[in-house]
Amino acid sequence: MRVAVIGGGVMGAATAWRIAKRGVDVVCFDRHSPPHALGSSHGESRIIRTAYFEGSWYVPLLQEVFPMWRELEAASGARLLTMTGALMIGDASSEVVAGAFASAREHSLDAEFLDSNELRRRYPGHVVRAGDVAVLDRQAGVLNPEACVAAMLSHVQRVERGTVVESLADLRSAFDAVVVAAGPWTSELIDWIPLRVERQVHGWFSIARDADWFTPDRFPAFVRQSRENGFMYGIPTLDKKTIKVGRHHDGETTHPHRIRRRVDEFDLDPLRLLTATYMRGVSGHVRHTITCMYTNTPDNHFVIDFSPDDRRVLVISACSGHGFKFGPVIGDIAADLVCDGGTQRDISHFSAARFAAAPHVPDDNGDRDQQRDH
Repeated sequence: MRVAVIGGGVMGAATAWRIAKRGVDVVCFDRHSPPHALGSSHGESRIIRTAYFEGSWYVPLLQEVFPMWRELEAASGARLLTMTGALMIGDASSEVVAGAFASAREHSLDAEFLDSNELRRRYPGHVVRAGDVAVLDRQAGVLNPEACVAAMLSHVQRVERGTVVESLADLRSAFDAVVVAAGPWTSELIDWIPLRVERQVHGWFSIARDADWFTPDRFPAFVRQSRENGFMYGIPTLDKKTIKVGRHHDGETTHPHRIRRRVDEFDLDPLRLLTATYMRGVSGHVRHTITCMYTNTPDNHFVIDFSPDDRRVLVISACSGHGFKFGPVIGDIAADLVCDGGTQRDISHFSAARFAAAPHVPDDNGDRDQQRDH
């Protein structure tokens, strides 16, 4: 059996790794040279958490994926996962708190509910307002995305870098199965899933020298939701100088070939507002920034499904901004589907059939993004 995987980001790399682990001949194609900073699998750090506010059906996959990340660490000799815990912060009715609490309760997770006083006492880096509460998810941490992708691809015998796959027909005649894991470029190859590519900006903000509460052992990674400012997230300091902060969604619609890579004050001012409003010991000085892309489905849940026209073609992910942490288990699911024709994991929530009547979402802001970059 021969399998082609299109895309060398986290989902493609994980799929190629898990298929190769079964002794199957697999080739991974990527238009760039992964790990790279041109798609969705970069940025020095990514949160992994278990008390999942996006849906309790994700939790069994998350419980399974932690040992898989440790397996990859052992096989590669690289440090990939740092356990820090994670805080979901908001009012008690917010999606992040209520959803995380529901997942924790349903699956008996190692999590704790913190009221405003306890949250303020334990975590001085957060500005806690009246009504703010949190769920502390202890089975959570931070992944190094570039190292993760490199480790997975190191176990794949053949990676075709700098290779653009323009048509699935080019591969279907030479391979028994094709897995499309192309992230923001997915719509160039398939048209039966409505996708929107979203530009995201992340900034590394300087922290005060005496703000020693931002270290990984004292400051869990966090996602915070407020009625006035939406979602933000943060990563504990990994260099003792900065903390990474970003907004979750609310980015401009873009196109992978025309994304505005340059970060300007228009991008940074909302992040400065968030850090000034919700954090203590963080300055407005930004050391560096990156852009990346979310590939969103209309409901912000994943897609793992065969083509309606050809079961030799499998499409995975469309991560919608929260998929990196799942890489190894989704890769293993893809290996199940390609090699065995089915999987024992529950992937019913990820069927593309839920979008059967939905129109394709065009990247109609791409030209405007290109104009702003000049």
